[in-house]
Amino acid sequence: MPRTADTLTLTLALLTAVAAAAGCDSNTAHPVSIDAGALEDATALDAPEQDAFTDVDAGATDAGPTDGGAADAGGGGLPAGWLYTAANHVYVSDGAGGGSVWMGRGVNLDDIYLCGYNYTLWDTSAETELTAVAAGLVRDWHPTFVRVSLGMASYPTESDWTENPAQYQAPMTRVIEALGANPGVYVLVALRSHASMILEDTIHGDAEATGVPSDATTTPDAVRFPTGTDATYVALVDTFAHSPFVLFGLSNEPGGNLQSDAVIAAAMEHAVGVIRAEEDRLGVPHHLISVQGNSWTSDLAFYAASPLTADGVVYEQHGYPPTADAYTYDNLPVLIGEYGSLPDSAAFYADLEAKQLPNAAWDFEPFSDCAPDLLVVTHSATTLTPTAWGATVQAYLTSHAP
Repeated sequence: MPRTADTLTLTLALLTAVAAAAGCDSNTAHPVSIDAGALEDATALDAPEQDAFTDVDAGATDAGPTDGGAADAGGGGLPAGWLYTAANHVYVSDGAGGGSVWMGRGVNLDDIYLCGYNYTLWDTSAETELTAVAAGLVRDWHPTFVRVSLGMASYPTESDWTENPAQYQAPMTRVIEALGANPGVYVLVALRSHASMILEDTIHGDAEATGVPSDATTTPDAVRFPTGTDATYVALVDTFAHSPFVLFGLSNEPGGNLQSDAVIAAAMEHAVGVIRAEEDRLGVPHHLISVQGNSWTSDLAFYAASPLTADGVVYEQHGYPPTADAYTYDNLPVLIGEYGSLPDSAAFYADLEAKQLPNAAWDFEPFSDCAPDLLVVTHSATTLTPTAWGATVQAYLTSHAP
């Protein structure tokens, strides 16, 4: 249901007050180009300067509980295969009190809306097609990390995780579980858009991708969403409570570049708390939670100054192209949730390998051109032809195939 002008005014007033209390100003960076451009061969990797980053040996560094506070949970209490954070890295638990650095490499995959091709859900074979696309991705590209965007309020036909489960929740759950059934594959379940989100950037285009999670005090519709976006996070936890391969992504690019750091941080902190409370109620291990930054989540610097207090939080960066200073922090575990338009792919990949940063390229979609697209648009779930950009990413992934 559309939010009313009075509700939106109240929402803005509340969140502006939060920002004023924290003394933070809005970030004013501008959108960046997503033209893939000229891309170099991913296999020629030269090690770059490491920029004060913790030096690690991929897959060999053990990490147990640390003294880094709540954000550094350690693997002591987690079963094998669950992810956790320590210092500025993500680790996978060995089930015996330690773990090794998790270096997920992969791509972005769309939901059954197929990046707009199936915008009214007219395609009754969408689940079968998406499952086939995912199978081809795993077979031929060998990712260990797939970011799946749930665009529930991105198109004229709106979906919800709890309303009419057969329309969206059930098919997407089956697709995600099929991905996670592949050994070593982890899935970031990202809430790209939902009707309960607020403060979208309606100035720079693609507003649906920039929603900020709401709560009971800021909900755009107190009748339909009395607790704001909280109920959707609870429902996602209930669905994937026992799935160690699932990470939860709270949003996509909250607020575009129109909201203050304080507004974004407060929304993220609250949403993380909602997920943790439901996991604790169910008595399940904590999943990794990806929180997003400002300026189309290209800016994470405010988190470095004041990290969130919860355990198992990883900070998600997007860049077209990403720059090393935007994803390199000595006190934050970072993953790159979207990237493209690389001027020097070899140097970029070498830097990620040296710093052991999980990453997912944009975008694996054969039904619609969601630039920079990794695939030629063939309208076929089985003809997955790489573009020039896709060939670069595929070479990188296959060169690190498990």
